[in-house]
Amino acid sequence: MRNIVIRFWAILMILTGCSAHQKEYRIGVSQCLDDAWRQKMNAEMERELLLHPEMTLSHRIAYGSNERQCAQIDSFIAERVDLLIVSPNVAEEVKPAVTRAYRAGIPVIVADRRVSGEEWTAFIGGDNYQVGRLMADWILSVQAEQKKALQVLEVAGLPGSTPATLRHQGMLERLAEVDGVQPKIESVMGAWYKEDAYRVVRDYLGTHAHVDVIVAHNDLMAIGAAEAVRDSKGYGEGSVRIMGVDGIRLGLQAIVDGTIECSATYSSRGDMIIETASRILAKQPFVRDTVLETMLIDANIASPMLVQIQARLHDLETLHIVQLQSESRWQQIQYGRTMLIASLVLVGVFFFLALGFLIYSQRKINKEIKRDILPQLEEVQEAIQLNHKDVAFGERLKQIVEDHLSDPNLNVEFLGRQLALSRTQIFRRVKTITGKGPLDYIRERRLIRADELLRTTDMTIQQVALELCFSSPGYFTKCYKEQFGHLPSQR
Repeated sequence: MRNIVIRFWAILMILTGCSAHQKEYRIGVSQCLDDAWRQKMNAEMERELLLHPEMTLSHRIAYGSNERQCAQIDSFIAERVDLLIVSPNVAEEVKPAVTRAYRAGIPVIVADRRVSGEEWTAFIGGDNYQVGRLMADWILSVQAEQKKALQVLEVAGLPGSTPATLRHQGMLERLAEVDGVQPKIESVMGAWYKEDAYRVVRDYLGTHAHVDVIVAHNDLMAIGAAEAVRDSKGYGEGSVRIMGVDGIRLGLQAIVDGTIECSATYSSRGDMIIETASRILAKQPFVRDTVLETMLIDANIASPMLVQIQARLHDLETLHIVQLQSESRWQQIQYGRTMLIASLVLVGVFFFLALGFLIYSQRKINKEIKRDILPQLEEVQEAIQLNHKDVAFGERLKQIVEDHLSDPNLNVEFLGRQLALSRTQIFRRVKTITGKGPLDYIRERRLIRADELLRTTDMTIQQVALELCFSSPGYFTKCYKEQFGHLPSQR
C-alpha cells in the first residue's frame, strides 16, 4: 500500500510541475529615466531574455528623481527579488539604496553610471569622462580646421547627474591640456530631451553672440539643437556644426541626413547585462567591472552602422516569431496537463491512459521544439554575433587603410596580411561591409584624404597625388572629378 501511495504522489508531481527542476528568477530593473537610450537598453535586455526563459524582468522608472529611485529600490528589496539592475540618476544620491540591497544579499548590477565603493556585484557602462575628452578632441579638430577661436555651446543633461558632470569635466580638462587659443565654452541644460534642448538653445541663440559649434550630451538633444539653429534668425540649417553622444539609431540617421555632423558611441549593452545576470544567478564566473569603449562616429561610419542595426531588427522580428511559436507549444502542454488532472479527479478509470497520452504528446512536442525551434534560435543568435563582428571588422579595415594611405604597397595582398585573410575572403568581406571592392575602397579613402589636404594645407595637386600614391597628376585629377564632381583646382 505504501508503494502505491508513493507512486501516485510521484505521478501527481510530474503532472503539476514537470519543469519545477528549473528555478525561476525575478529581476528588478530600476531605470532613472525613460529616454530613447534607456528604451534601447530595455529592448536589448528583453531580446537577450528570449534566450533565458528562467528569468523575468520587473521594470520601474524614477523619471529623474533620486528619492523616487531609492524608494523603488527599497520596494524591490522588500519583495526579495533575486537580482537587481540599477541605472542610477545621480550615482552618489542613489548609492545608499544600492548598498542596502547589496547588504540584504541581493546581487546588484550597476549599469551606465558607476556607484563609488565596492558594495555592488558588477558594473557595466561607458566612461563618461572619456566621452568628454572625445568631445574636446572634436572641438579642437574643428578649431584647427577653421583657424580661429570657436564659440562653443555645450548642451548638458540634468544638473548634477553623473554623466553631465563627468562629460563636462572631461571636456574642460582635455581642452586645458592643449596650448594656444582656447575655445570659448558656455553651457545650457537640456535635461536629456529633444524638446528641452530645442527650447534652451533657441533662447540662447536669440540673446547671445554667434555660435560656431554645439556639443550635446546625447543625440536627441543634438537633434533638438539642430532644429533650434534652423529656426533661429541669423542662422540656417547646417550653419552650426553639431556633435551628439550615444550613437542611437535616430542619431545615426541624423548624421547620414546631415542634421548633425557626428556622435560619440555610448553603448547600452542590455544584452551583456542580462548575460552577466544569468552568470551571477547560476554562480558562474563573470566580469565584475566592464568599461565599454567609446569612439567617434562620422558620416563614413554611420551609414554601415545603420545597415547593421536594420539587420539586427530583422533578426529580432524572426526571434520574436520563434518565441511565440515556442510559447504556443508550451501552452498546449499546460492545457493538456490541466485537462489530465481534471480527468484524474473525475474519471479515475482513465488515469493511466490519459497519463500515457500526455507523456507521448509532451515528448512529441519536445522533439518538434528541438528539431524546429532551437535551430532557428541558434541561427538568429549566430547572425546577431556575426553582425557585431562585421562592425568590428569595418572599424579595423578603416583604421588599416587610413594608417597606410601614403604606402604604395597598400593593396589587396597587404590587407590580407594585416587581417589574416585570403584574397578571396578580403574581396568578400570588404564588399559586404563597404559595398565596394578593396581597391575602390582604398581609392575612395585616398581621395577623401586628398580633398582634406587640398583644403587644409598648401600642397599642390602634384604633391598630393604623389603623397597618396596616384600614378600621375592627370590620373589623380580624373579620379578626383569622378569622386567629387569637379576638378581639384576648382574646389
